Amino acid sequence: MPDVNAALQDAVKGQDAAVYAFGLVTAQLTGAAASAALAAMADHRVLRDYLRALLVAASASPPAAAAAYDPPFPVNDARSARRLAALVEDRCVGQLAALVGLLPEAQRRAVASAAQLGAVRTVSWSGVAATWPGSS
Repeated sequence: MPDVNAALQDAVKGQDAAVYAFGLVTAQLTGAAASAALAAMADHRVLRDYLRALLVAASASPPAAAAAYDPPFPVNDARSARRLAALVEDRCVGQLAALVGLLPEAQRRAVASAAQLGAVRTVSWSGVAATWPGSS
């Protein structure tokens, strides 16, 4: 049986990395895109704090954030910033999806909602327009 605390710790680590990454992303964007990146960073902070609180409530130690994270590629313009934002959101969605089924119902709903928001942001940052079958 998967360990809920291990999944929570992985998700906290992912949220810490996301907060850091969105700092890099925001630095390369302007206007509405920079505002969206700041909002995403704030959402990741709130989710990280929620997940950390779940660990504490379970008498488990939340992992410490790293002092810095190495992005998987240079982030030196708006295009690379958007690419990093999409990648970070996609990775966080995967971590949250792994966690959802391990949680009690009330917590599952909160984490599933965060995963859904992250999936929408992944599409938004990637610039890929989602098309539903049968739509024009």
